[in-house]
Amino acid sequence: MRHRDQTIRQRATVIAMTVTGIVAVLVYVGLLAFVQYRVASSLTSELTFTTRQIAALARAGQLTNPVITGEHQLVQVQNDQGQVVAATRSVSGLPALHARRPPDGGRIEQRVCVDPRHCLTVVSQRVPGPGQAVTIHSIAPEPGLFPRPGLAVLLALGIPVSIGAGGVWRWWAAGRRLRPVEALRDELDAINVADLRRRVSLPPRRDEFYWLAMAVNATLDRLESAVEQQRRLVSDVSHDLRSPIAGLRAELEIALLDPEGTDLREALARTLQNTERLQNIVTELLALARRDAGLPSRNGPVDLGDLAEREVRRVPRRITAKVIAEPGVVVRANRLDISRVLTNLLDNAARHAESEVTVTVRRGNGEAVLEVCNDGKQIAPADQERIFERFTRLPDARQRDPGGSGLGLAISREIANAHGGNIILGDCDKGACFVLTLPLLTELSP
Repeated sequence: MRHRDQTIRQRATVIAMTVTGIVAVLVYVGLLAFVQYRVASSLTSELTFTTRQIAALARAGQLTNPVITGEHQLVQVQNDQGQVVAATRSVSGLPALHARRPPDGGRIEQRVCVDPRHCLTVVSQRVPGPGQAVTIHSIAPEPGLFPRPGLAVLLALGIPVSIGAGGVWRWWAAGRRLRPVEALRDELDAINVADLRRRVSLPPRRDEFYWLAMAVNATLDRLESAVEQQRRLVSDVSHDLRSPIAGLRAELEIALLDPEGTDLREALARTLQNTERLQNIVTELLALARRDAGLPSRNGPVDLGDLAEREVRRVPRRITAKVIAEPGVVVRANRLDISRVLTNLLDNAARHAESEVTVTVRRGNGEAVLEVCNDGKQIAPADQERIFERFTRLPDARQRDPGGSGLGLAISREIANAHGGNIILGDCDKGACFVLTLPLLTELSP
């Protein structure tokens, strides 16, 4: 995890340095272009001013050769035949500049190259004089790519400095940003199965790390609940398996110690009873494991009335149930799962009934309702929800059916919940009435 954090910080730093470098280069190019534009604009203004001064002298007939101008000024005056009639001392004796001639009284700015490597910026103006018209060319070397070398070097040094500063800042910012994740990881490392009650601390700011810590704590809550449920399951299974295994061992030891005095038929009957209890527990545990694993099941239309009648006829019980069913009460469910629910409810009702078990299938409030009622003893209000917990068996149930597993009702409710329904203990004047509700299938798929 720490290596991954370092990798994230390195990637963030590289990206930041790359972006900073690109921005710095663009800014550098932009500044150079701006400086070049300002220098060129200033140079053009100076040449224009010089041209105007010389033009005023030419109009007044006061033009002299050499031309007197400011320091470092280059001026060449040509007649209409292209001959140099006056120039400043620095360009005196040089051939005539091959530049475009502006119209009478006009002024133009132009670029003239004497060779591929040397170009000039020229401001030209045509002036009619007392004797003949002349063209005044104010000349200056064209600014290069770096008209201010010192400034260009300073700006160039700013590129690596900006990249380095951006990388350092991003490395520090990424480390600070990942600090809550490191704290969260350290706290998670300290949590183990032996102590699942601990939770990670919530950051003071309600940002994404706050909600991440909230999600982690919610996951730990679910994990603690699941582990606690597994511990109770192991404890309950161990307790429930101990009795039939101990009974089997006792019967076998007695038969071995006194073979002659043991009633073989009675011993085998008691052994079979303990074996049936083991078989019931293992069968329910397999069903429970399948439910907990979340294995997919194939659902289809199931007619609850038809299924109830088939289930009543399929397994003979101590008391035969009476089925009262409305036609066409259909749900979308897994037929084997709903059959298991009906089997558990019918077995439970027949176990506790005195003389009558009734199965009613009807519609109610847009749902399919299946009620399994018996006329036995009522369940105390304090135990009406507890009977749906795993391995919960009331004293009366243990007395009536020592071979029960205590998982039937719990599995039945889980199956009902998985199909979008529920099982509750309904109100009745006598005995117990279990009510299964499932979403009603109003339209059958073709």
